[in-house]
Amino acid sequence: MDKQLKYSVQCLRTATHTAPEAIFLFMRGFDKVRDVNCYFWLMQGGGRNILVDTGMGGEFENKLRESARKSEKGFPVAPGEDTLSLLEKHNLRPDDIDIVILTHLHHDHIANIPLFTKAKVIVNRKGWYAAKNPLHPVFDQFPKDVLDYMEASMWDQIKLVEDEAEIIPGIEVMWTGGHTACSQAVKIATERGKVILTGDVAYLYDNLEQNHPIGLAVSLYESVAALKRFREENAILLPGHDKEILTRYPGGKIV
Repeated sequence: MDKQLKYSVQCLRTATHTAPEAIFLFMRGFDKVRDVNCYFWLMQGGGRNILVDTGMGGEFENKLRESARKSEKGFPVAPGEDTLSLLEKHNLRPDDIDIVILTHLHHDHIANIPLFTKAKVIVNRKGWYAAKNPLHPVFDQFPKDVLDYMEASMWDQIKLVEDEAEIIPGIEVMWTGGHTACSQAVKIATERGKVILTGDVAYLYDNLEQNHPIGLAVSLYESVAALKRFREENAILLPGHDKEILTRYPGGKIV
């Protein structure tokens, strides 16, 4: 790894969501709800623009608008928080994005992937095939139209990676499983040290700081193992959906 290459990390809020707390914290809070945010992330460095996940929203022409609407029904997008608007605030257009790393393949993380016609798209290899060929209907929670579109129209852009992979110098992925079979975290070298975007294997700071696994998981064992791995990484940890991120990092600027 080029030790001199560092990246900035910007959190972009694209939607909000309210759900039973037990979704976010295993076997806890059945009588409570929790308000959370949905995010995607912009990293810049070495002349590259990299996104983690794709954001939601917008009225751009898109063959998959119905799939996007399905996602936004549960995750309302506020004015100005759609993907195009948020990129524009950073003087970017979709064609300026060099790489999109998908933490996993749920609607709220990939709905806008068709925007990024020039980007390399990073997906966990075994997770891709698990999403395309679920072992049981209970695991069939992915937007088939988006996955089919990716396969038919974007396959030359997609790079299926192994469980531990360097994407470019200073940015790596590691498979976590837990939330989904395709879940992977992203490690980024920054001026403040290593930053890890956990994806949804840790929705909240509570998951990380209380060592408490999420409630919506295909494997609690994998979820617990991921939390242990994160603690060993000596990194700034950023959970997938916690509103507290924007309090701890005003304006979403991590570094």
